[in-house]
Amino acid sequence: MGAGAATLSTMMGPGAPALTLEDGEVARAAMQALVKGELNAYYPEVLISYATGRREGDAPGCGPGMLYCKKICELLEAEGIDTFSGLHVPAGTDWKVFLLKLNSRFANCKVLIVVVSPALYESIPCLTEIFNALTSKKGVKIIPVLFENPLPRSDDQWTKVQAHDLKA
Repeated sequence: MGAGAATLSTMMGPGAPALTLEDGEVARAAMQALVKGELNAYYPEVLISYATGRREGDAPGCGPGMLYCKKICELLEAEGIDTFSGLHVPAGTDWKVFLLKLNSRFANCKVLIVVVSPALYESIPCLTEIFNALTSKKGVKIIPVLFENPLPRSDDQWTKVQAHDLKA
């Protein structure tokens, strides 16, 4: 296991401390600092879809998914690959700006990395992002990356989703 995996294991494994609002703010600030130029003109080739996965004790809006996403972004950025995720979206900005980066006339997305965890299967925004990648005329490749087990059985995945939830 690499150093990154050990760090995530330590942070999110059994007995890991709950994430605070400060933890969330630090993660978001670090990701927002990676946006080159204006947000509305930033169209990287790699986007990351994640569900926060708030656990008991985690502050609102915080959970292991944000740390998984942050680690992927950091690893790719270290290799010179620009990324975008919900963590890059500033407070007060509609999360659907992500969909514009994924599937709009200006979109440059080639790859959508999906953080796979049990929380993914409860997230309508994640399903919307995956659906938009699948239906993109730009041929976006989807790479799932498993972070947590066990995953819900297929009958228990996205049980709260209705057909109207899939509209962008």
